[in-house]
Amino acid sequence: MRKWIALSVILAVAALPGFSVAQDYDEDIPKLEEVVVTATRKMKMLDTPASISIITAKELEEMGAKNIAEALRKIPGVIDKSAKQDAIAIRGTQSSMAGGPVILIDGVPQKIGDYRYDQFGFIPVSQIERIEVLRSAGIAYGPGAARGVINVITKKGRRDRPFEFDAGASYGSWDTHNEYAGFWGGIDRWDYFLNAANYSTKGYEDEEQDRRSALLRLGYNLSDRTRFGVRGTLMRNEHDTAYGLWKKKWQMESYRRDIHFPRSETDPTLVWHNEDKQDVSSIALEFSHNGSKLFVASNASWTGYDEEYKDLHQRLTSPKKVYFDDKGQNTYTLTFSGGYHFDLAKVSYTPSIGFNLEDLGFDQRRTYPNDPTKNTDRYDFEVDERQYGFIWDNEFLFGETWSLNLGARVDRAEIRFEDKVPNKLEQERTMYSWYMAPSYRLSKKANIYASVGRNFWFPTPRYYAWAAERGGDLNRPEDLRPEESFTYEVGYKHMLNKGLNVALTGFFTRYKDKFASYYDTSGTWRGMKNLGEAEMKGIELEADGRPFAMFGYRIAATYLDAEWTKGQVRIYEHPSNLRVMKDLSGYEIYGIPKYTVMAGVDLYPAQGLKFSLDMNYYGPYYVDYIDRIKYGAKTTFDANISYHLKNWKFWVLGKNILDEEIERVINPTGRLTAANGEYDNAYYIQDGRYIEVGVSCRF
Repeated sequence: MRKWIALSVILAVAALPGFSVAQDYDEDIPKLEEVVVTATRKMKMLDTPASISIITAKELEEMGAKNIAEALRKIPGVIDKSAKQDAIAIRGTQSSMAGGPVILIDGVPQKIGDYRYDQFGFIPVSQIERIEVLRSAGIAYGPGAARGVINVITKKGRRDRPFEFDAGASYGSWDTHNEYAGFWGGIDRWDYFLNAANYSTKGYEDEEQDRRSALLRLGYNLSDRTRFGVRGTLMRNEHDTAYGLWKKKWQMESYRRDIHFPRSETDPTLVWHNEDKQDVSSIALEFSHNGSKLFVASNASWTGYDEEYKDLHQRLTSPKKVYFDDKGQNTYTLTFSGGYHFDLAKVSYTPSIGFNLEDLGFDQRRTYPNDPTKNTDRYDFEVDERQYGFIWDNEFLFGETWSLNLGARVDRAEIRFEDKVPNKLEQERTMYSWYMAPSYRLSKKANIYASVGRNFWFPTPRYYAWAAERGGDLNRPEDLRPEESFTYEVGYKHMLNKGLNVALTGFFTRYKDKFASYYDTSGTWRGMKNLGEAEMKGIELEADGRPFAMFGYRIAATYLDAEWTKGQVRIYEHPSNLRVMKDLSGYEIYGIPKYTVMAGVDLYPAQGLKFSLDMNYYGPYYVDYIDRIKYGAKTTFDANISYHLKNWKFWVLGKNILDEEIERVINPTGRLTAANGEYDNAYYIQDGRYIEVGVSCRF
């Protein structure tokens, strides 16, 4: 019943007198004309010497994205690596199980939890103004930017519109329903935005999820260029997840849509599910000034995080192994950036500086409810992490054609790890990043650039915990080092006309001290270790346009070649299933397809009516370290029909409408079930066909 409450509210509001103003639908702004903020300063996408993609609020609504991760899959260079939780990798750089790109909300880093890869599930799409995805290894956001940057920019009120209101509700497959309502506007010098959202689903595998969120933004404008603001959020995410199907392929074929399944063909005891409850709250103070010469931006924030994780998958098979983890985290951040435009005859020079401070405290406590005497000393730990960063950036404009961007950054990371064994670690690392990017304006609507830069990715708390729990002398916490990347990139951007906007990027990245799973001689997993070196090279294409009033299109395509150049790992030999050491040089990095393509068409047969069809191609990838097990290519289709009528929008959408069976397959060591046996793969089932109907209104 509750899933229809929001819909009833919408209908009731529509019946009130005075709510008859037609909705203002703006013309689409060509993507390359969009102003981006995920850089050291604001500039048009066309002028940025980096590969950046934008997903607008309108696009999020039209694609019917249930969460951010679902929307990001439409971006070139972004790879879906979701298993138990949503996880994405940019240009194949994410290590398995933890860590990924830097996640920002309105420019504030979101280092949430010990894994730091599932922050996407917290943010309702109804609160998002736009998402900016930086694929280049930018230095503006410090350690972590080597794996890309995702900046989620939330909505805020407009002073020229005193009061606006929107609400929406949808219902779809797997008993999925989504409701939201918000209002925003401006009064004198004040602007405000308030939104509340609820999302619930039983999931393709009866994986239940309930997500509730509220966002408040309030600003005071000293002038049209200067603003003080405060942003507050409250979020709760509850998720029951199926455990991976480990015992032969028959489990996947026979129990594909079941959250519980038999342990083996001869053992009917059920493998259970896991449960997770996460609470996130944050407060951020903001200040910005965008003058014709001087520009300044700063914020100070606090984020609190509490998680209750229940590993129940062995509830019936081995009850004493069931455990609960209670996790807590407090994060404080302070950032500042500013600069000044100088006009010096034929040269324009814009220097800018910035600094940031992040202070994070994380702790975990474990209990075994069915084995209260079990020692948990190695699982109970605390992490204190502090990072300082300073950046100096420079932009030179030589006339109307040439420009040069160059900058340097220094970051200092201090980490203290301690469990109850006790294992203790105090580590300090200083990292020096830099970049240089010349560009040439071929015309007012075309730009070509080249860039080279060095950056880092710092290990997550979970890597240190695994090393302490499992690493022993083979993988000690004190031996973990930041990944280092060195990236070359060339790009071409051209806004020919409404019919064609194109961005083409080629890149080459060399990684040092790349993380991967490490196993000992007995096959025991020893955590994530700096395993070796790797190279990644690729080409990314984005193109879109609306050449005719009734027709538009979208293309996002990627070629990505990722391979190891150095390192050794212990794998299972075929067909003996014996463990041997193997040199990784020349092998592809598992889990990364060479080709991904999204191609979409939009048809506008009548005023207010739109039909969209997307084809999503995901190329084959290797499942193991030495390229013996391959998972085949998959192609899915999405369709959407929407109709705008004054203040209202109605839609029907379908995702994976041909019901393609898709899994995330994992078996890095290539283990067999036995000598001459089958591949002992883990299969994490992903969504099947989804159909949704919805309605929204805006006044």
